[in-house]
Amino acid sequence: MRFQPWMRRFDFDVEAVVRLCWHGVRPINLPAKVEYFSAAEGGVSHFNYWRDNALLTWMHARLFAEFLLRLPVLLMHSSAAKIAR
Repeated sequence: MRFQPWMRRFDFDVEAVVRLCWHGVRPINLPAKVEYFSAAEGGVSHFNYWRDNALLTWMHARLFAEFLLRLPVLLMHSSAAKIAR
């Protein structure tokens, strides 16, 4: 992930999980306590509606394009595994 020019903001978590799964890392779901503080308590949101939604849209487009490029290899592996059974 160090070599990715993207994955720097709001899109990081989702893309990191997808890429780790593609490399065979099994995800583990753990509960995590989250607290959202009000502005009076010092809470600050860095979410930018347009920028972050554009980043998520671009991330989904990239991941889908990469999936399509990988699809022939995935199908070959799948059919080879069925034949071996």
